[in-house]
Amino acid sequence: MKAKIAAAVTLILTLIFVTVNTFVLDFMIGEIKREVDALDTSARELENAEAIYEKFSAYEAYVSITVSHEDLTNIELSFSELIGYLSVGDSDGAAVVKRRLSDALGHLLRLSSVNIDAII
Repeated sequence: MKAKIAAAVTLILTLIFVTVNTFVLDFMIGEIKREVDALDTSARELENAEAIYEKFSAYEAYVSITVSHEDLTNIELSFSELIGYLSVGDSDGAAVVKRRLSDALGHLLRLSSVNIDAII
């Protein structure tokens, strides 16, 4: 009987942790994605892009617990590339990288939520 109770408690705790983690990741990644999508690709947005990257870096310690390292590396590289383009004033290059970064964040958002993509 104790084994059944322990199994039920373990199952319930696992479901609670997965649910909380899903909502926290959805909030964190969604917030970063919204800020990236709202970012203008002109040179005057360099400070905003750096602030968004700092926020992402602060969230990264938690996000990295349950998210693929490769996905996080792609996002970091895209942030670096975006900041580089903005620092030299190349708005066309920044627009391309911003789109790639937004897509990578959207992919991460899909994978961190509860759906068939996340399960597979």
